[in-house]
Amino acid sequence: MRVPSDEIPQADSLIDVIRTVISISQGARTFQQIAQAIGKVDRQGRYYRKAAEIVGMVITPNRNNSTLTPLGQSFVQNNPNLTSPELLQGVLNSRIFQRVIPYLESKGNVGVTRQEFEAFLNATADLGTQAMAHRRISTVISWLIELGIITVQNSRYILSNQTINQRVLNIEFDNSDEPLLPNPNDLNEYTTVQQRSSAAQDTIISYRNNTALERADNAHRDLVNLTSERIRNAGALPKFNQLIDLATHINDTDYIFEMKSTTANNEKSQIRAGLSQLYEYRYLQNKPQAKLVLVIENPLSTRELWRQDYLEQDRDVYLVWDGNNELYGNDRTRSDLNFLGIIP
Repeated sequence: MRVPSDEIPQADSLIDVIRTVISISQGARTFQQIAQAIGKVDRQGRYYRKAAEIVGMVITPNRNNSTLTPLGQSFVQNNPNLTSPELLQGVLNSRIFQRVIPYLESKGNVGVTRQEFEAFLNATADLGTQAMAHRRISTVISWLIELGIITVQNSRYILSNQTINQRVLNIEFDNSDEPLLPNPNDLNEYTTVQQRSSAAQDTIISYRNNTALERADNAHRDLVNLTSERIRNAGALPKFNQLIDLATHINDTDYIFEMKSTTANNEKSQIRAGLSQLYEYRYLQNKPQAKLVLVIENPLSTRELWRQDYLEQDRDVYLVWDGNNELYGNDRTRSDLNFLGIIP
């Protein structure tokens, strides 16, 4: 599925997007008022309001009456500038940048030329007319440079994972039908993931509700944060959506993680639930070769210890558990997932 035209910004200056958000916080409501506040003509007032909507800072529920979203309010209250975590979060939550980041990530330190970048954007998004396409491509590149998350070396664009990881803990994908770990050379993958997600909509809604409850649990949140920190330290980007706790791409390998808080009373049911979720998530994301990792709160009890062999030898799922804010696993897991710093 190509990114729709109305989800792609055509407002070149990210600084003026910031000024747009601030102007709305100060009372500007219409695109005419926004244009006046940021020193633009009315047409540009519409462009910049739309850009602020795309990054989740602004909503216009009525025809021409804009207000700030909770993200926009947080952004304004916390020293709004180009290095703001809220701004980067909003940009990375937009569908077009969720296509761009994995593409650049896959190119590593080699990067891409502008011609290659333009070819990818033309293939993955509906950019409109030729004049509009040129403006939108320039906007996407300009934003990435202004945010400091790509550098230009020898006329090649290179993604800076380090800059992203310094500002946000994990990259959130708002849409569960968007691939977390896409193969940028296979654009059909986007259609496959969308079709599978659509067919499993009832199951996804159920999982989404359960996941929201789990993520409110402190133990679950601690497991996510601990694992995410190890992924960032390895120089990779941790990602998540409404279903999947974490996913990442390291050393040409995809990984999908499911975290489960466990006690002596629920470890069996939690492990069973985590196992089935991992397999279903891998299918929905169309990543048959992805490595599956189940991270649990406590080591297995004596009566359930046999499940480690079952998971790892029979199901080919790595089992990792927390212990005093450290991650533990067996020798094979420690070797294969060395980026997690697992203790034996």
